[in-house]
Amino acid sequence: MKYHHGNLKEELISSACIVCEADGHDRMSLRSIAKEAKVSQTAPYRHFKTKESLLAEVSTRGFTELKEILQNANAKKTLSTRDRFLEMGQTYIEFGLSKRNTYDLMHSPVIDKTQFPELLNSAVGAFEELVCVLAELNPGISAKDLDIKCIHHWALVHGLVGLLRNDSLAESEIDTKAGNAMGLVKSDLRSFLISALEF
Repeated sequence: MKYHHGNLKEELISSACIVCEADGHDRMSLRSIAKEAKVSQTAPYRHFKTKESLLAEVSTRGFTELKEILQNANAKKTLSTRDRFLEMGQTYIEFGLSKRNTYDLMHSPVIDKTQFPELLNSAVGAFEELVCVLAELNPGISAKDLDIKCIHHWALVHGLVGLLRNDSLAESEIDTKAGNAMGLVKSDLRSFLISALEF
């Protein structure tokens, strides 16, 4: 057991990210984080007064990572703006599918983002990547119409993550209208995003 650590707060946040993704935020505790970090059970309380404050740090890391991968997709200047937008959509969906528990925490009401400025800024930063590419795709668009487009596309990919994570609904061999539709989306996600872009 470690009682002295060079950068305890950073180690605790990293451990919290691991525990969150493995077990989900609802099963996290400051004690489980201490165990993962191999420090005393009282150590987390020196840096985090509440579980919510630690969850806010984990959520901030999630939004920061999401923003970075969206930026990387949008930075592929050899691609057209349209293709960069599609790349960003696929990247968002892949993040939501691969980082399930972190993604759930990022969008959970258990954290009041207004109480954590760094978290709020990271969430806004990720959304602004969408704003930038849609503004480029729609030159001259009004601020109101741009807002509407942003919410439309964000809601679309956010909802799609949820549907694709419903394994029973997303199985293409299920012979129902919903199953068949989700099978088509899974088999050709890019075409689906293109059709959504034209909407």
